[in-house]
Amino acid sequence: MPRLLLLAVPVLGLLGAGVGLATRPSPPPPVVEATDPPAPPTPALIVVDVVGAVAHPGVVRLPAGARVLDALLAAGGMTGDADLTALNKAAPLRDGMRIYVPRPGEQIPSGRSGDPSETKIDINHASAAEIESLPGIGPNTAARIVRSRETKPFARIEELQTRGLVTPRVFADVKDLVSTR
Repeated sequence: MPRLLLLAVPVLGLLGAGVGLATRPSPPPPVVEATDPPAPPTPALIVVDVVGAVAHPGVVRLPAGARVLDALLAAGGMTGDADLTALNKAAPLRDGMRIYVPRPGEQIPSGRSGDPSETKIDINHASAAEIESLPGIGPNTAARIVRSRETKPFARIEELQTRGLVTPRVFADVKDLVSTR
C-alpha cells in the first residue's frame, strides 16, 4: 500500500494541474484598432521668378524637385517669340532662381537660368536634397558631401572624387551638372 500511495500522489498532482490548466479562462484576444495610414509629408515648395518671353511673367510656387519646364508651364508657357532652344527645360530648379526666357538672338543675362553657371548645382552651397537630385547620388553620399564641405569647402569639382566621396563613374555622370561657385 505505501508503494501504491507513492505512485498515486504524483499522478493525482499531475491530473489536478492538467484540470486546472484546462479550466482556466483563456486570455481575451488582442484588440486591433484600424487606423488611417499616415498622410504623406507635404512636399516643400520652392519659389522661382519666370521672366522674358512667357505668357505670365512673375513669381511661381512649385513643389521641390520641379524642373524648368514646370516653371514655364506655371507661367502660362512660352510665347510665340521665345527662343525654344535657349533653355534646358529638364534642369532642376532651386529656390530663389530666376528663369529668363530669351527671344531669338537675345543673350541670356548672366546669373539667370540658362546661363551655364546658374543651372549647375553649387556643391559648396546646395542642400543635401539638391545634391541628392544628381544622378548616382543617394542620401548617404549627399550627407557625406555636405559634411566634407563643412570641414573644407571644395575648390574644384574634381575633389568629389579625390576626397573619395563619389566613384569615377558617378563623377563622370555629375561633372557637367555641378560647380564650386
